[in-house]
Amino acid sequence: MLNVGSILKYYRMKNDMTQAELCEGICSISHLSKIESNKYDPHAETMNNLFKRMNIEWEREIDTYAYWKEKLETFIMHSVYYDLKSMEQAYIELSSQEDYLQSTDLVNRYELYKLRFYLFKQDMPRATQQVSILKRMESSFTDYEKGISKVIHLMYDIFSQNFEEAEEQLKKIDENRERIPYMFEGELFYQKAYLLHGRTQYGKSTYYAELAVDHFRKDCNYIRLLHAQLLLAINYTNRDFILQAEGLFKIILRNAKMMEFDQLYQGALYNYSELQNRRGLHKSAYALLKELKSLIGPGTDYYQAVLIHLLHTATEENMEMDSLIDELDVIVERKKDPYLRMLGTYFRKSKISQQELFDYCEETAFPFLVKHGYIREARSMAWKLANYYRTIGNDGQADKYSLYYFIKGDEEP
Repeated sequence: MLNVGSILKYYRMKNDMTQAELCEGICSISHLSKIESNKYDPHAETMNNLFKRMNIEWEREIDTYAYWKEKLETFIMHSVYYDLKSMEQAYIELSSQEDYLQSTDLVNRYELYKLRFYLFKQDMPRATQQVSILKRMESSFTDYEKGISKVIHLMYDIFSQNFEEAEEQLKKIDENRERIPYMFEGELFYQKAYLLHGRTQYGKSTYYAELAVDHFRKDCNYIRLLHAQLLLAINYTNRDFILQAEGLFKIILRNAKMMEFDQLYQGALYNYSELQNRRGLHKSAYALLKELKSLIGPGTDYYQAVLIHLLHTATEENMEMDSLIDELDVIVERKKDPYLRMLGTYFRKSKISQQELFDYCEETAFPFLVKHGYIREARSMAWKLANYYRTIGNDGQADKYSLYYFIKGDEEP
């Protein structure tokens, strides 16, 4: 529906005309004011005369509206199907006509999908600003737009790591389930699965990830399907559903590489290596991580994480690690980070002797990890220490580290 009054006001202000100048000899100022505030639908003759005074043909204006409405629908479809390059192109076109769009009934959906666009771009300052804009617009949303808004706001809370707010948003969505548009159901399932995975509720996360996979497959939304499959494969890994996880990882790696989704391909390599390590297939994990390391730029936090994961994997079967330790030394020297320094010593000890390594773990590394809240790493080290003490017949020490491993499992992020 075209808001004639808003468009009329838009063109009047664009032409730098007062209400009196525009309506002289056509209608009263008060009448024009009611038209511009959309409180009154003008007669065709009045409307045509007002637009004619500004040298605008109303019939052409209808075509203009239809053109930008179609552009907005294209922008929306690109966002739903995660075509970021096309979405960015559409955004540039739409933003060039922002004043016009804000004078039409297209404005709500335009502003809603701008938030989604900023999230995909990982532009959190602009996304946060957009959230404030949308809060002021909420009273004008239709029920359909309210449903869209809830899911996009959920995405914002998860992107911002505001997990408590995200859980509150989910409660509101569950209370008004029928208001979520069908095309957003897959996204809702995915975000719910992601949130549950972060809380280590892998069973529930698996359920919603499977719903997301099913929805995206039926909707032929192949890019989001790959994202949902990756989350599902990670959940399968955490639940030791080995065959299911491996099958999915192979599909994701093949399709992500073929479609040139580099970030997704890299994420699949990393998580597939974790599955292989979990299975004891450390050489396979090592090969996956070596490939991943070659694809990412040195100096990033992700490169550092991959390097450390690669070193941990190398220690399992005494694989080549001298050059990797040298790389870690360079990072330690640059960052002066005690955690990284501790890891560097740990990896060196692993090359000397098992006894020296376990002594260092017990006396230095494990206490450091516990003190500074590295729960995941401390649990992993506790498990190794428990196994070590069990093999030498010291059940008391073995039970001590086993107890830490199991108790802290509930706290692991």
